[in-house]
Amino acid sequence: MPICPRGSASSTSGWIDGSTIGCVRPALQLEFEPVQADMERIAVATNSSAERLFAMTFRGAPPRYRSLLRPSSREICPACSRGTQRPQRLRGWSFAFAFWCDRHREPLFGGEMSGVSALGDEASGRRGAEILLQWAMEREIAAIPVGSVLSLLLLPSRKSSPPAPWELAYLPLPRQRDPSVLSRPCRRPVLSVVVPEFRAAVPTSDQRLSSTIADLPSAPRAERYALAIGVARVLKNPVDTIVRVLEASDEFGQKKVMALIEGWPAAIRYAVGRAAPCTRHRGEAGRAVTGARISHQRVQALS
Repeated sequence: MPICPRGSASSTSGWIDGSTIGCVRPALQLEFEPVQADMERIAVATNSSAERLFAMTFRGAPPRYRSLLRPSSREICPACSRGTQRPQRLRGWSFAFAFWCDRHREPLFGGEMSGVSALGDEASGRRGAEILLQWAMEREIAAIPVGSVLSLLLLPSRKSSPPAPWELAYLPLPRQRDPSVLSRPCRRPVLSVVVPEFRAAVPTSDQRLSSTIADLPSAPRAERYALAIGVARVLKNPVDTIVRVLEASDEFGQKKVMALIEGWPAAIRYAVGRAAPCTRHRGEAGRAVTGARISHQRVQALS
């Protein structure tokens, strides 16, 4: 019979097998959709309490947080698992933007680490991951809506087109000559402008980044980590970042970016309109607050 571990941060599916005590539902299902009768049965079998077991599930978590969980995630912390037969898995590690162990501050490891080491910038990654966690738990404090920043990073900066020669250079030589690679149109998300390292971590022709936030839990780790870095960078310096994105985008991408930032604070839109050449003669952002006189330094401080 399994033993209930210490600490309410542990997950039920990480230590209990429902079939051991006669539960019909899989352990992962119990963790995400706990039922009173099942939890009482487990409590009796493990000499625990139903209340303690409920605390180890996602019951009561905000809908946004639950929508960004990865039920089948198998990342582990080597320090947490040292000396144990079965690697521990904590509840919070199921969150799509959880990359470090809270207990040991060490990176989590899993089976999809490809491209992660090429991203670097751990400071921005940690800051972005924390911002995304607070947003998911409905505790965000950023002046710019975090969900809007994520949506910005997922926007296309240009119309889809086959990879350019310099983009092919990140691929192995045989694939650089593959007709299917040379002819397939590729999306170029704003993320690759804000986090240019992303193009080296995941070559343009291999990127499968979704255009919607709802699909992010199924994205590879490198793409999710790059998004955390991107969120931190946008919020640290929103004006310069948007100007850089507009300069790197074609008209198709510029229109999408300008439409999205219409919901951002007026001071930021005004500063973007003043700084970005492509907005000086069109778009609402440059005309939103024409009477204002906001310094560039003050706009940066909003984040």
